[in-house]
Amino acid sequence: MILLHGFGQRYDLPIGLALYLFAAGGVVFISFVLVVLFAGEQVGAKAIEYPRRALPWLLPFARSPWPRLVGGAIGVIGLLTVVIAGFFGSRTAVYNPAEYLVWIYFWAMTVILSGLVGNLWYLLNPWAAIYDAVVRLRPARPAWTLPDVGVWPATFAYLAFACLELTSGMANRPQIVALAAVTYTVITLGGMFVFGRDAWLDRCEAFTVLFGIVGRFGPIEAEREEGGAIKAVYVRPWGVGLLKQAATGWDRVVFVILMLSTLAFDGILSTPAWQDFTIALEPVWLPLGAFGFFFIRTLGLLLLTTSFLLVFVACMEAVVFLGQRKVDMKATVSAFALTLVPIALVYNAAHNYSYVVVSSQALIPLLNDPLGKGWHLWPAVAAFKPSFALAQASTVWYAQIVLIVLGHVIAVYLSHLRAGERFRTAPRALLSQYPMLLLMVTYTMTSLWILAQPITRETG
Repeated sequence: MILLHGFGQRYDLPIGLALYLFAAGGVVFISFVLVVLFAGEQVGAKAIEYPRRALPWLLPFARSPWPRLVGGAIGVIGLLTVVIAGFFGSRTAVYNPAEYLVWIYFWAMTVILSGLVGNLWYLLNPWAAIYDAVVRLRPARPAWTLPDVGVWPATFAYLAFACLELTSGMANRPQIVALAAVTYTVITLGGMFVFGRDAWLDRCEAFTVLFGIVGRFGPIEAEREEGGAIKAVYVRPWGVGLLKQAATGWDRVVFVILMLSTLAFDGILSTPAWQDFTIALEPVWLPLGAFGFFFIRTLGLLLLTTSFLLVFVACMEAVVFLGQRKVDMKATVSAFALTLVPIALVYNAAHNYSYVVVSSQALIPLLNDPLGKGWHLWPAVAAFKPSFALAQASTVWYAQIVLIVLGHVIAVYLSHLRAGERFRTAPRALLSQYPMLLLMVTYTMTSLWILAQPITRETG
């Protein structure tokens, strides 16, 4: 991985880190009290209703084919750039545009923007754009029907992508990134032609599933007719789309847990605890060489994901027990899993803060010579220097605090509304949320502790 999280300096905390952690946890607890006071009486179907306002001026734009055409063109150009620059550009990650496009502009920024606006992947998906263009020229019908596999294929694809970034040790090799892009393109296009466009995208394409979940957090909501045509466009409060009815299943629960655990693991790699873990297991992985590096990191990621899943399921068992009402466990766990999405989104924004505000700028001078061949395509940008104005360590630290606390407050609010919908009475809903409150406070403090390790130090 490129050294995108480095700051070159550390921030001396004016007070102990523990005080920040307990203060953040206290804010989440206070938000729980406020939710109970102001929204505690909302139960049944009323609990998950939310206000929305029609945007008739946006409807012609939404119905027009141009957003999909322009977005698809951007996606295809981005994909081609990753492949061409990856194979034929510089072998040094910081001088290759492919690394920036994949790990910053796609993996960090597009996810953040989709949370702020809506599902941008619906417009940018290059494989959907390629398929649609081919089918217009030569109509095709799927040869087979995709078995009922849920989103497990997409879950494993998402895990594989996370392993490329976090555990393979090869994410900073442009050629490997390009090869992964080509391989995934062949598999995705092949699956779409064999099993059908929507069937493959909705169940097997990891990023379609990911951005479908992330887009629920965004404020833009499109209402469709039975044939799929857009009927109306609305604006709604951030986050409430996660309360809408959604498909259920343990596959979807695991996918959401992976969204959390992969981000947390990326942060954990910079902590002393991870260093101690790897040193303790050196006799196991060191003799294996490069494979040992992959093995120990993948083991760590899988153990963390399993721990997250077990803790969440245990918490949900307590929620259902205290809710004192017989419910469909799978549907209930699936519904509550979506209330964790705000945590994943804000952690993504907090963890990748330096990606977005500083490292993204490093692509600009590369436009002058994208393949490292000595070209001078845009001499005006060759001398561009990234600005660090918004990347002082203190700024990063306080931005992370605000983001993490805000995300957990939203999660507390959504979880309480979901409890009111599931358990039907205010006392049951309140009682059921104590385990979730404990989980949220604990995760708030843990998230901040992980984020604090690379950039802060305590005075004295």
